[in-house]
Amino acid sequence: MRIAGILLAAGRSRRMGRPKLSLELAPGRPLGAETLGRMLAYPRLDRVVAVVRPDDDLRWAEPVRAADRGGRLVFAACERFAEGMAFSLRRGLAEAEAFGTPDAVLVALADQPFIDAELLDSLIEAYARDRSLDFAACRDGEEARPPALLGASMFGPIARLVGDRGARGLLADPRCKGALVEPRSAIAFVDIDTPEDLKRAVRLRR
Repeated sequence: MRIAGILLAAGRSRRMGRPKLSLELAPGRPLGAETLGRMLAYPRLDRVVAVVRPDDDLRWAEPVRAADRGGRLVFAACERFAEGMAFSLRRGLAEAEAFGTPDAVLVALADQPFIDAELLDSLIEAYARDRSLDFAACRDGEEARPPALLGASMFGPIARLVGDRGARGLLADPRCKGALVEPRSAIAFVDIDTPEDLKRAVRLRR
């Protein structure tokens, strides 16, 4: 199964008050690089597309770009990022398909620094066990949320998304059939929107 990774890194940082991808979780390790590095290190992804803002200088990504020996990492600027997460997801899919349509895409958020190979494996394996599925996503209570593996049957609906619905809107659509995977730890759902979130993430990473 050919799988492309899509990292959504073009979001807004209103609650943080400053661009968050450059905030350090550890010395020399920006938040964005932490998550992107985990995606790139995951061997089951043929390619990783990082969707970024057009004005992003990508300094936060330098530690990972330097380690990309195989040319698997691609940056895709989303001109319409301010119109909602849907456009970032659409941009990522379009870039992934430019290299040959994958069988599925693995979507993660750039401010989820604690995703790991075990969790990503569990998503792929859940999807592979039942190919009638449209997706496999993480279970958060009764909700489905990223990281999520979206099969090719979802590519058409992704292309029609608008606004802030993004992947979560698709995962909640009753017309889509999915499997929910329970992460080993709720740490997988840590995302960073506020200074307090950042302090917690720094503590967890130690």
